Amino acid sequence: MNNWWFPYGLKKRLTEKKLYQTDIDVKTLDGIFKSSLHIYIIDVGNSNDLCFELKALQAPQYNIHRFGIFFADTPRHADVLIVLGPATEKMIAPLQETINQLPKPFGIILIEYGETNNGIDLKNILQENLLAEIKNYENPEQIIAVLLKIMNK
Repeated sequence: MNNWWFPYGLKKRLTEKKLYQTDIDVKTLDGIFKSSLHIYIIDVGNSNDLCFELKALQAPQYNIHRFGIFFADTPRHADVLIVLGPATEKMIAPLQETINQLPKPFGIILIEYGETNNGIDLKNILQENLLAEIKNYENPEQIIAVLLKIMNK
């Protein structure tokens, strides 16, 4: 007999019991963002694979909205900027302009995925607003864990 039946699928609650944990060092913003967090993503030279995986965070399998994490359409509405690197030379000026548009206080998460052969050090540009740096990206659950650490959840 087929076990798929509408109420049976609702009973499973696939995303509710998962614990998101990480070993990455994360600075918090002094308890400012406890109930909701709006993030904006800028790609400064990454492959599209990571962009697709970050957009998948809005899918029901991750359901980040239940934690109060939302994507912002503009940096002026964001609390946290996620920078996808390694950076190219031509993307430094747009990155700095995006950082200037963020309302204060804000934080930055740097995700470097792939080879960093161009010699551009993004840490000097991001300075004291860098909350976390993910060097060896594995899966979207890593990003959820970092965002939840920022929110102290």
